[in-house]
Amino acid sequence: MNPILDREPLASLRDPAAIFHEGLYYCFHTAVETMPDNFALYVDVSHSRDLVNWSSPTRLTERGLNFSSPGNIIRFNGRWVMCLQSYPTIPGHPYGSDESRLWLMESHDLLHWSEPRLLQPAGCQANWCNSRRQIDPYLVEHDGNFYCFYKSEGKLGLFVSPDLTNWSEASPDAPVLCPQQTPDGSTTENPCVIHDGTEFMLFFSPCRKGRGVGVARSTDLIHWRDVRYLDFPHLSWAPGGPTAAMVLDTRPQLGHWTMFFHGDRSGPHGAAIGIARSDDLYNWQCD
Repeated sequence: MNPILDREPLASLRDPAAIFHEGLYYCFHTAVETMPDNFALYVDVSHSRDLVNWSSPTRLTERGLNFSSPGNIIRFNGRWVMCLQSYPTIPGHPYGSDESRLWLMESHDLLHWSEPRLLQPAGCQANWCNSRRQIDPYLVEHDGNFYCFYKSEGKLGLFVSPDLTNWSEASPDAPVLCPQQTPDGSTTENPCVIHDGTEFMLFFSPCRKGRGVGVARSTDLIHWRDVRYLDFPHLSWAPGGPTAAMVLDTRPQLGHWTMFFHGDRSGPHGAAIGIARSDDLYNWQCD
């Protein structure tokens, strides 16, 4: 079954963001195409009724600023809202520059999306960070506010907003997750946060050889405890290991949680997308 989405060598697929709506699973993702001078990044979407048979991809963004890494999709004022990043690169350098920023797009049907709008044009303003660069957003609604996780300098920061328009730093003096908290001192990226009972559970990616999936728990989105790595199954089709986990509550449809992730392959962006399942959020199986 795995990988469920694989278009190499035409495109490497990364950073899945999934949602279930009206009988369809939508998997938004980054599509990376190799260009003569660099890489071109886009946001594509495919959909499926059974997580096995997927539609041909629909492209949602143009090259320009290399929009990519869709975090998740939430509902607000009768419309869908998706967070994503811009990832401008310098020729010869495969990774996004200090001008990388967070953006939002809106849709009424999950297929047709507005032009991206900047979440915070100035980038990271936190006292703990010397860079304005921000990537890997993820939105959470909590206690009447909206929160947006992001990565900067290998740490996770957090924005807060009452309306998805006016944003400020929720933790200006310290990151909400940093290398000092991970089991091996790895930097972190690709946050995903879900509700689990009365608490939040964070899934994150350690930046290390073999990658992997990390988890932590919190009651307020700012202070995280029980930080650990999952004992994740070996991926024969992705020698670089699993990363960029996005967990979807499919218990009403399938009787278990479903994790979408990408498996790293060769090169700076090589990857395909797979899924795993779990009954308890800690023990995962891949078909």
